[in-house]
Amino acid sequence: QEEHDMTRNQNFYKKLAVEAARIADSKKAENIEIYDAGGKNSLFYYTLLATAESAPQISAIEQEILFQLKREGAYSLHKDGMQSKNWKVLDYGGLVIHIFETQTREFYSLDRVYLDCKKVEWREHPKETKKPAATKKLAAKKKPAPRQPRQRVTSNWPSRKSANSCSGWKKRI
Repeated sequence: QEEHDMTRNQNFYKKLAVEAARIADSKKAENIEIYDAGGKNSLFYYTLLATAESAPQISAIEQEILFQLKREGAYSLHKDGMQSKNWKVLDYGGLVIHIFETQTREFYSLDRVYLDCKKVEWREHPKETKKPAATKKLAAKKKPAPRQPRQRVTSNWPSRKSANSCSGWKKRI
């Protein structure tokens, strides 16, 4: 029973990490990586690292992640870096999210800590639909249908000439 709960929790946090990555991406975060850190430590399953170009962007990413994940029923257990303008950390229990300014991420190089961890793919890949080659050839050989001559549409409205003079309208009214 306990093993089943751990697997369910791990799957939950993986989905949460992917959702957080997509939210960060929607706010123009860069270099977004999710690492499966479950085998490396017992504190959390996944960590997400994302880079932002400025302090306002870091705050925007942080606030959007907090808001969107709260709508999904996931609440941050702890936030760190409240006073920091270059690094924010959100702790969701099985998921830890780091949002850095570029220079801070390079300086602390947390990516190196997780170098031996498996990366989790979070981008949605559009499904490619391949058409058979024969269909393409047939489509290329088709000639467009000949155009039908336009039929003149008659209207009960007065013509422009009579519309410009009030007499055409008076007759209709």
